[in-house]
Amino acid sequence: MKVVGVTKCPVGIAHTYLAAEKLEKVGKGLNYSVKIETQGAQGIENQLTEEEIKQADYVIIAADVAIEGKERFNGKKVVELPISKVLQNTEGVMKSLESNTKIYESSKLNEPEMDKNKEGYKNNKNYGKSAMKQLMNGVSYMIPFVVVGGLFIALSISCGGVPTSKGMGVTPGFWSKVNSIGSIGFKLMIPILAGYIAFAISGRAALAPAMISAMVANDNTILGTSAGTGFLGAILVGYMAGYLVKWINTWKIPKNIRPIMPIFVIPILGTGIVSGAFILVLGAPISWLMTALESALNILSKNPATSIPLGLLLGAMVAADMGGPINKVAFLFGTASITAGTPQIMGAVACAIPVPPLAVGLATFMKKKCFNEEERAAGIPALLMGLIGITEGAIPFAAADPKRVMPSIIIGSSIASAIGMVFGITDVVPHGGPIVGFLGATNNLALFLLCIIIGTLIASVLTILSKDVKRRKANVNA
Repeated sequence: MKVVGVTKCPVGIAHTYLAAEKLEKVGKGLNYSVKIETQGAQGIENQLTEEEIKQADYVIIAADVAIEGKERFNGKKVVELPISKVLQNTEGVMKSLESNTKIYESSKLNEPEMDKNKEGYKNNKNYGKSAMKQLMNGVSYMIPFVVVGGLFIALSISCGGVPTSKGMGVTPGFWSKVNSIGSIGFKLMIPILAGYIAFAISGRAALAPAMISAMVANDNTILGTSAGTGFLGAILVGYMAGYLVKWINTWKIPKNIRPIMPIFVIPILGTGIVSGAFILVLGAPISWLMTALESALNILSKNPATSIPLGLLLGAMVAADMGGPINKVAFLFGTASITAGTPQIMGAVACAIPVPPLAVGLATFMKKKCFNEEERAAGIPALLMGLIGITEGAIPFAAADPKRVMPSIIIGSSIASAIGMVFGITDVVPHGGPIVGFLGATNNLALFLLCIIIGTLIASVLTILSKDVKRRKANVNA
């Protein structure tokens, strides 16, 4: 049997490659011929050729965001599923291809499952999953802009910062220019988020209406409000522009006018309608809501009675599925807090992010008897991934023994995040792990590392204790 596929996760770093590796490894064990294309942060790698697609019996699309070149699989037997399903039960996915695949038709390029529901999207059980995939597509393209912006700003403040009556400023000259570059990165992330949400819905024609309207929605001068609409406005713009363009594409247009639709009519009409809606109706209430949300975040993060439970919740979400949808909700919440002026939320998330991989990696050295040879070999890579803030490094351990590993890393991450809240750790970059501290993105490197160390040690000890009980029971039964 010949199988080809594509893997793509929102960040494009760990899940993308882990899923591809597992599919190829399990496929080889089943005597399948398997080739998986990865669409990660470095672009398309191991690209499928036309001949390979033509000869394939089945196509696996394991993605949490929209993939590039989906139309290549027109007429093929295709199964689409989240990456988490592949990581949890790779063999099951491979063995059930015959019963789960459907013939893909490129005429239904954008969310084919929705087109089957003639009563509308509200009654479609797949709508929520599709909406989340569209949101994650926008987030995946936005992340590099936020990372670059945050690191440049952090670097400029750490090297050229001066205290002023309004907080830390930057001395004029070189570091001031570095700070300005960082500010550009932050400014661009809003239209990028909106644009690629819309892109996931209706393709390239939606980019201009979404990006321009997102800039309008965050310009308080144009809106006539005290503040812009922030992330909420950008997300709403993305969906509005995407579905507006999708609807326009259903119009019956004369053939001689069709060529100018995507480059002239759709951009102008889409931008006018979405921007007009924000200027006339939506801008003021969303701006008020964003201001209220920022105030609420400030109150929650500064009040000990609420900051600790908030930290516990964020840490648990980070470790719950290690890069999956729950993790991404906490991550997006932290990212939004950076631009909202409350980087303490991202600080708590950053403390939790490296704990799972560091904990399982450390546990393999603390008590080797509790782990098999394959897990011990994975210990060093897990530690390295933890140091650079890749939570997914713990996935092989959690998948092998979820009953013991999952509770341990969730508790450890929660405690690290809660202590981060108590210490008032801030992070101006949407990432975690010791690496962001060493790059100057946190306000207190020593306390930041202390939070991570405490959470890691607790999770490691809990993992070892629970696995040791299992091992002793097995010896007694034997």
